[in-house]
Amino acid sequence: MSRRLSFALSTALLASVIVAPQAHAATTITELGSLPGSNGSTAAAINDSGVAVGSSGRGGFNRPVKFDGNGVSELAGPADRHTELQAINNRGVAAGTATGSSPDVAGRALRYSADGTYAVLSVPFGYWSASAVAIDDSGTVYGTAAGRSDDREIPVRWRLNGVLAALKLPEGATWGRVTGASPNGYATGVVSGPGMNRLAVRWNPGGTVTTLQRLDDGAVSEALAVNRNGDVVGTADFWNEGTYGVRWNADGSMTKYGPNLKPWSINDHGVAVGWSMTANRNVPYRWSNEGEELDLGVPTGNSFAYPRDINNDGVIVGMADVAAYKWTVS
Repeated sequence: MSRRLSFALSTALLASVIVAPQAHAATTITELGSLPGSNGSTAAAINDSGVAVGSSGRGGFNRPVKFDGNGVSELAGPADRHTELQAINNRGVAAGTATGSSPDVAGRALRYSADGTYAVLSVPFGYWSASAVAIDDSGTVYGTAAGRSDDREIPVRWRLNGVLAALKLPEGATWGRVTGASPNGYATGVVSGPGMNRLAVRWNPGGTVTTLQRLDDGAVSEALAVNRNGDVVGTADFWNEGTYGVRWNADGSMTKYGPNLKPWSINDHGVAVGWSMTANRNVPYRWSNEGEELDLGVPTGNSFAYPRDINNDGVIVGMADVAAYKWTVS
């Protein structure tokens, strides 16, 4: 994976491009396990206490699970729905989505208390379903509400008291989707509208929305995660160069990771994780705040690996083929 620029870019567009050699470090890869009788598992998020959440397939449904020092355990959830946890905060409160086995059954966003009990979150009037993808340390859940038979989607949040609100859309946007949130209330996602290609955005704790710089005028971009400093990672396109992994820094500069890369998570120290996007085999990567790139490695016997989250201690969780894994770098 080279960080060399293969084309000229204006200084204004990429005010800060990190060019760094491959990092050398020892990585320990640990399988996190699955429920008994399961056909697989995935870990989607990890908090700073080292507790991870995700799902494990059993009995024809994906079940919500927690991975901690006691191994893997199933949490309660709707018995007749697929339930997947997508986020956990530093107080042990988690968020996820229950979806039906039939397209006629609407999805519902869920918030799980630290004791494992859950609440079904409301759906905005006039919308069919809702999904949850992130939670901050105050317990606010972030996600997306969607229409039933059209392409309507709006970004939403649910406060701990259950109050639902739509997130502000920038001028010209009529569609939006949340993809992640920070512990202190930043959120990220993508918006679009008539004549507007998908655009990466950051929602700020004060309720404002910031549009993030495209790599090429009008080309698609997507924000995927944000840390408490407001640094965002995601992907952005050049019209003639394809998709690149990027970091939108809080100071307004951009870092370009490289072509065909998908940074999926970033911690508060600016360390990001993600993978390469290739047709036959992807490679999981970690990028330090200084720009060093580390190949995390694929577990023996697996073909694909997808790091999904990294906590502030640098512990990474995700999946490889059909099993949940943890990567620890020393």
